[in-house]
Amino acid sequence: MLCETKFNAMKTKLFLIALIGLVIPLSCQKSDSQKNERLSRILLYSSVTSTEPVSILEEYDYDSNNRVSKVSTPSYENGKITGTIKYDSYEYNSKGQLVKIANYNANINSSTGFINLKNYVYTYASDGLKTKELIEYPQINSFEYSLFKYSGSQLIKAENYDSNDKLVTYIKYEYNNSGALIKETTYTAVDIVISVTINNYINGLNTSKEVYSGNQGNKITDIINTYDSKGNLMMTEYNETLFSSQMSRVVKYEYSEY
Repeated sequence: MLCETKFNAMKTKLFLIALIGLVIPLSCQKSDSQKNERLSRILLYSSVTSTEPVSILEEYDYDSNNRVSKVSTPSYENGKITGTIKYDSYEYNSKGQLVKIANYNANINSSTGFINLKNYVYTYASDGLKTKELIEYPQINSFEYSLFKYSGSQLIKAENYDSNDKLVTYIKYEYNNSGALIKETTYTAVDIVISVTINNYINGLNTSKEVYSGNQGNKITDIINTYDSKGNLMMTEYNETLFSSQMSRVVKYEYSEY
């Protein structure tokens, strides 16, 4: 029941958030006797035992076809929500494919209060597989892009290029016999390993990830995913090591019925 997510700009933006390779269930279809659920909010906590969130990372709006239409991040002052710091607007084509995500950040010099800093534009093949992600930077008139390679319907490689069509990095994806993604390896253009992510599964659910620098030299992060009995992702723990530049943290997910 896991849907697509975003990766970061230099990798693959497969849905939302600068969370390392995290897959988020946007909409979980239930039987006729149960309510459908969809992701409504993602909240940041300082630890697993914390009862009060540090902030709301993202809030989700949906269109009449139950597709994500907007993802916004609130701004805070003295712990209270005062507005929106940024938001992403989602556009779809007549086939229901996501074709554009437009990112807007708050800007007091803009007449609308927001400025368009980045756009993600997607191209698909006739079989429906995504083949290209173009990342536009309207304010500086620049861009970068990624090309996606497949074996059958499995994504096996993502190549990341700059505005001069120069290969910057690429990612290789490996799967187990059940078709689950088990390893993601990021390389420089000259084939030097930058990082490796190992995905572990229990009963088909991605329960943990291990992120390493280089060719599994130093572990950077241990990521633990917790699910409810319906398979909804409820919590992700990011346990950072001494080799990480980030702080350990916890992300929790809230769902709403529709």
